[in-house]
Amino acid sequence: MVDVTASALMGVINPLLDKLSVLLEKDHVNLKGVNQNIAFLRDELSSMNTVLAMVAESDEVNPLVNEWMCQLRELAYDVEDCIEIFMHHLNRDGACDRFIDKMISKIITLKACYQIGDQINELKERALEVSDRRKRYELSLSGQCSKSVVIDPRWPALFEEGDMFVGIDSQRDILVKWLTDDRDSHPQRMVVSVVGLGGLGKTTLANCVFRRIISQFDCTAFVSVSRSPNVNKVLVDVLLQLLKSSPTTEDQNRDIMGIPQDLYLRTLGYLELVNMIREHLQNKRYLVIIDDIWSKQAWKDIECGFPHNSTASRIITTTRIQDVAKGCSSPHSNYVYPMKHLDNDDSRRLFLKRVFYEGDCLLELKEVIDDILRKCDGLPLAIVNIASLLASIPISKKQWERVRNSLFSALKQSHELEVVKRILLLSYYDLPHYLKICLLDLSLFPEDHEIDRLRLIRRWMAEGFIVQQRGQCLEDTGENYINELINRNMIQPVDINYSGRPRACRVHDIMHDLIISISLKENFATIVDNHKPSPLAYKIRRLTIVGNCEEQNLWQGTNILSHVRSLSIFGAVKKMPSLMDFQVLRVLDLHDWSNLEDGDIGSVGNLIHLRYLSLSNSNISKVPQQIERLKHLQTLDLRCTRIEELPATVAQLRKLVRLFLPSGVGLPNGFSNMEALEELSSLDVSRNSPEIVLELGNLTKLKVLGIEWYLGGSILDKARFKQSLASLFCRLGERNLQFLSFTSNSDSSVDFLIDSWCPPPRHLQTLIMCGLTVPIFSRLPKWISSLFELTHLEIFIEEISLGDLRVLRGLPALLCLRIYLNESPQETLTISPFGFQFLEELCFYPLDGNLASLYSRNRKKGLSLMFEAGAMPRLELLHFRFAAHGSFDFGISHLISLRHLRVFINCRGVSAREVDAAEAAIRNAAALLPNRPQPGIFRAHEGAMVQEEHRDGTDHVPEQLDGSRCRQKKIRISSFGA
Repeated sequence: MVDVTASALMGVINPLLDKLSVLLEKDHVNLKGVNQNIAFLRDELSSMNTVLAMVAESDEVNPLVNEWMCQLRELAYDVEDCIEIFMHHLNRDGACDRFIDKMISKIITLKACYQIGDQINELKERALEVSDRRKRYELSLSGQCSKSVVIDPRWPALFEEGDMFVGIDSQRDILVKWLTDDRDSHPQRMVVSVVGLGGLGKTTLANCVFRRIISQFDCTAFVSVSRSPNVNKVLVDVLLQLLKSSPTTEDQNRDIMGIPQDLYLRTLGYLELVNMIREHLQNKRYLVIIDDIWSKQAWKDIECGFPHNSTASRIITTTRIQDVAKGCSSPHSNYVYPMKHLDNDDSRRLFLKRVFYEGDCLLELKEVIDDILRKCDGLPLAIVNIASLLASIPISKKQWERVRNSLFSALKQSHELEVVKRILLLSYYDLPHYLKICLLDLSLFPEDHEIDRLRLIRRWMAEGFIVQQRGQCLEDTGENYINELINRNMIQPVDINYSGRPRACRVHDIMHDLIISISLKENFATIVDNHKPSPLAYKIRRLTIVGNCEEQNLWQGTNILSHVRSLSIFGAVKKMPSLMDFQVLRVLDLHDWSNLEDGDIGSVGNLIHLRYLSLSNSNISKVPQQIERLKHLQTLDLRCTRIEELPATVAQLRKLVRLFLPSGVGLPNGFSNMEALEELSSLDVSRNSPEIVLELGNLTKLKVLGIEWYLGGSILDKARFKQSLASLFCRLGERNLQFLSFTSNSDSSVDFLIDSWCPPPRHLQTLIMCGLTVPIFSRLPKWISSLFELTHLEIFIEEISLGDLRVLRGLPALLCLRIYLNESPQETLTISPFGFQFLEELCFYPLDGNLASLYSRNRKKGLSLMFEAGAMPRLELLHFRFAAHGSFDFGISHLISLRHLRVFINCRGVSAREVDAAEAAIRNAAALLPNRPQPGIFRAHEGAMVQEEHRDGTDHVPEQLDGSRCRQKKIRISSFGA
């Protein structure tokens, strides 16, 4: 079992080594041997990092080595802080234009460099002392402690009695059906994979299935793998069990050349073992369970022993990693079974059975049990072990409340909960170093908090956690990190959209407690929370303040905050620490802090290392003038604040990449100096001059843009803005624009853009063009046909024709299409098998202000939407609206991949019988589909207004536009409902 401290520390040192190498490449002033000392620190830390790699693979680490690693960690943090300050002073000279300013800056820089040179020299001496200490105390890196044999905590699941199984009957029956009912359709070997978080009961479920169907097979085996498997040993165990379970006994337990069979087999090589297994299984129907596989390569090595004979043999694999599960079951991807959490009823039954064996609990304990089960969140491992802990103490409300309130500390101290910790730690150990440190960052968020995906990635970027990959921007690499943590079931996705990206993520409560315990041990984070008090570290590196805390007096008058890199505040915190106390802060996240006041951020200009600043959803009303001093700021989030004007100094933020504004804020002149800006939302045209709109075209790196066209004023003013906007769009067409949201509440369309976008933005991936009261365009713009990289199109137009449909189906990358119409089509739109091959979401809404015309048109013309056989083969979500007249055969039964269906029926002027017939037709069509979606059907009446919702919550719109995008999507339907 690898060491937690060593593996996490490598995630701290690796980025630091890169920074030191970059610094040595710079042509800077060499004072007092600074270069040589920096080179020494880099080389010494690199050597220590190699030592850590050895320690990380050790089973046990003695206390002296742990203490040495703690000192090394603090040294690494202090070196990085010093280097950050040093680099800041070296870059000051280039920020001055006038000669006198340059000379003054030069003198200040030289003085600071002398001081920092002394600090670097001190750090060098500390590095030598840390290195010498290990040698002085002869701290060995392997075989450090005698240790008892540790039993694999998963093995007891193999010996569970049947009457103790709770909540897995339905899951067992599904797997049994897969393994036994499909014998004729799958006569070849088939692999069923069970995947899920550690502690969900995968081994228990596999064992339960194994016992149920074992009699149907000629020979069987049940073996467990590990994170670093000895494949030969696994194959020997498989072969011995297969021999023992075979109906013939001639091969069982015989000696080979005078050597006991099991000892002889362990002398064989990989190929010999594979051949022996294959030969033995050649004409047999076998059932093999391969439990707890951690890598695709391990599966490839093991599966070679199992022939693809025609005996309907079956293999069950269990794993915590989704990609591994898919690899095991390939090419039968339908036979990957995601393990489910227990529901509330089964959780309670399992808990009570373990504590009381029979009978129900005392009424006075109900509230305590509810709280414990809420924290366990359906994780059987946690329920069983907490129940075992409670069963060992007197049945008393006071005693049980004490356990409930101390579950976090019990995770470290209780023998029963130590089992939970060990099993969950296996998943943590298997993470690469760069993912370990990203996972620990989640400890800074409160329990049960939904963490916005993009917010998390931007914080990681600001902290330097994301390792640069060749040919990939940091944000895309961060997306990969999120996906990998989800793939490994370390975090849970929230609201997954059509592109497979979640809007947010959350951490299981028990896993969250484990992450906090590691973070505190590593001094990664300090959490000030009245509900979970923890001691303040000597040097706080990352600080989270939660709830209504009164802990501020603990750090007043000290320099305990001078090393803090990240400050986050959650809940009803009354007062934050003074920003003057922070010297190396990189992340200041005050999102959703209602008690934030303008005076709290008055000294924000002193945070010269700040890279991420979020004041969103707060009562802040102004941005300090001194914000120009934040030369390294990358993200500035001001959404949903009371800010009405930005200071002119904002234009001096030359490294700002993302600027998120509240509605109604004007940009200062010269803002195009922000040459690094890639994301801007949302620009309110009504609060800016036509010249400012034109200036947007100078932002050559702009990728994401949100524009609000809420324009009144004279005809002359509108004409000037339209001319500026048309010119801007043409300039953006020459750039790398990837996302555009254009919303309008104007009383007229913006048809001046319908044919004037030249050249069109050929790299555009998301286009949202919507209006609150009237369509954006009278028809579909022709330039849309040139957007070959477009994946998301959301547009409000007057009407649509078959010709427009042909244009849309010619967009090869389109995944999501949402069309809002002012008038229903005057002809049936038939969707053929040609085109829309990758479309996954379709929303089709004729709004029809004139419901009488809708009635007469549909009465005469028939259906407005029809799907032919083979149409939209990957469509998973369909929302559409129609009038309850005539035939209701839309061809929905042809949409073979459909999983989510919502239909809005216009009921005006029709009888209840006609509406019932429309509903029945929709339900009958859905019942014929392979996935059998349960349709949500809503009856719409004139005047009923609701706000549209979608499956993913954000409709694949980046976080920066959330709250300002498409406010106009109000549809005359009844409640859009749950």
